[in-house]
Amino acid sequence: MLKKSIFRVIATMCALFVAISCLNFGGAEEKDNSGRLAAVYAYTLNDYIFTYGTLSTANQNGTWYFENGDAYPKGVMYSEVVNFDEGKEPYLVIFLADPEYTIASCHIWKYNEEKDKAERIAILDVNYRLLTEGKVGTFSMGFNGTKRYIIYKIFENDVLKHEDYYTSIDGDAFRYVKTPAITEEIGVADFSERYFHPGTDVSHFNKQLNNFFDSLKNASADSVTFENIAERLSDEDEAQLEKVLATVTGFTNFDIASYNSMDAYREAVDVRPDGDRFYLISEAYHLGDEIYYVRFSTDRSYYNYALLQRSDDAPDGYQILKVRTDCIPLSDTELKQLKTDYDRNTLLYKKAKGTLSLKDTPQSNAKQPMFTFKKVFDGGSKLPIICVGGGIAVALLTILWVYLYSDTK
Repeated sequence: MLKKSIFRVIATMCALFVAISCLNFGGAEEKDNSGRLAAVYAYTLNDYIFTYGTLSTANQNGTWYFENGDAYPKGVMYSEVVNFDEGKEPYLVIFLADPEYTIASCHIWKYNEEKDKAERIAILDVNYRLLTEGKVGTFSMGFNGTKRYIIYKIFENDVLKHEDYYTSIDGDAFRYVKTPAITEEIGVADFSERYFHPGTDVSHFNKQLNNFFDSLKNASADSVTFENIAERLSDEDEAQLEKVLATVTGFTNFDIASYNSMDAYREAVDVRPDGDRFYLISEAYHLGDEIYYVRFSTDRSYYNYALLQRSDDAPDGYQILKVRTDCIPLSDTELKQLKTDYDRNTLLYKKAKGTLSLKDTPQSNAKQPMFTFKKVFDGGSKLPIICVGGGIAVALLTILWVYLYSDTK
């Protein structure tokens, strides 16, 4: 009976360690979705800017005074990525002024990874024209060691009369019943029936908001995991690419996937409207099958890209697949999906034979993602875990074999 119990224990431990090894091996490819999250938030913010415009003033402390006949303010005044849930994916917070309803508003968005889109989870609206004489409302952001808050307060004759604290927990917005402990508070706006004043610097065409928007674009661009070969191109290949890019700057949004026939595609690609002047190639990536993703700048915008396929059948040696100018760069996830989609596209020419000849000076392209999340195991620990688990399993199986052999004797 004792021998059977020992046998069961050893067999169970063997199975356990083999399972652990297999699980870690299966999970060795860890998905980093921070670039896609940044891209989605950039598209969301872009929609707001397109709809409302950007709120800005001539000087740093600009204010709208309605009693002087000033028009009601309109535009996005401030935005930020906020970690309401510590250690989880951050949220996009957007503050704006809407003149149609004379409101100051805060909108909170979360990224739904399963649906691959942003979802609005809360809208906080205050009609400042309905505040009675002597009352002032304020929007601010509050912080303590672990939580972040959106704060709305009402003052009357400089005395605090009311305050609401909002946060998000697991994708849902909540208002606190009791006032939480706040260690730091940053004002976003204050307003009354007589005036509206942004609490953040919105001067220089709201440079602060533009810098934040650019940071989202950069996070999306920096997530690309392919090697940047821009510095390794030969002078001849670089000149050929530049010649092609100089002809596509007028395509604000061109995609071969929009066409159902080769005739329609050729007609569209032959119409090359005048655009911004091409400046230089900033990044170039070979996606395989002679398809290249090239980011370039013009005299107006730093954020432009083109997907091209090297082909002997194409004018200038490259077939134009997709072009976006003054845009949000592709994230790594989007880029890989596009490559998969183009592999199935029947309008692509036959790819060129061979590939570009690159200089033997590969550049380090390691970039830090804008958003980082805690991991249970880092990449370097997975191989040791697999080896240790496998080694223990082998050792236990050896002991089991010796035990069964001796028992037979």
